[in-house]
Amino acid sequence: MDPAVIAALVSAPTAVLAAAAAYAAGKAQGRASLDAVRRQAQRDAYAQFLEAAYDFSRLSSWRSCVARAERELTESGTSPDTERIHRRAAELRIGVSIGTLHLTNIVVTLEGPAHLVAVAGEVVRRAHAVHDDAAVIGTGSTEELTQMNLDAFESREADTRVIRAMAIFSRVARRHLNGEAPLRDPWAAERSLTDADGGVSPLLQTFLGRSAR
Repeated sequence: MDPAVIAALVSAPTAVLAAAAAYAAGKAQGRASLDAVRRQAQRDAYAQFLEAAYDFSRLSSWRSCVARAERELTESGTSPDTERIHRRAAELRIGVSIGTLHLTNIVVTLEGPAHLVAVAGEVVRRAHAVHDDAAVIGTGSTEELTQMNLDAFESREADTRVIRAMAIFSRVARRHLNGEAPLRDPWAAERSLTDADGGVSPLLQTFLGRSAR
């Protein structure tokens, strides 16, 4: 057989293997680049969602709304009696928009994964509960407002539940971005959190870059 033919036959498998190896390496590199882009998109989506949740929590907090209501009534020359303050605070509280939180939640839903989407959905549901709480205060009778003992609390339970859900979303998102396995029961962590904002602010700082206080 012609030596040139023999050489071609011998080198052909080697060339095929080399081409296959190069293809596999290129494909792996492309997948890694795609994964990096996807991970950055997820990180941005989670950060924007937490930013929106933080803003809603800060603006709608009962303590903040009461302070704003008292200031408004005082500056307008209206007697800032307790019931008037609380009713105005309820109006301010229910007036805080959830729109941005909904929009950023849509992006989280698109980016996934499913277990993170579920926690984000709970954050949104708890934000709506803040509005429901405000509606109860705003429509309550004088006697009902007295029974609520609104002056005894710096924050309402609805406020605390939003903050806790934000902290849990932060934990779950961080684990996902770090490539760690999902928590079997992410809400079990809620029982270990304190009612105070300061108890969860380090978790929020991871994504927001500032204290939640």
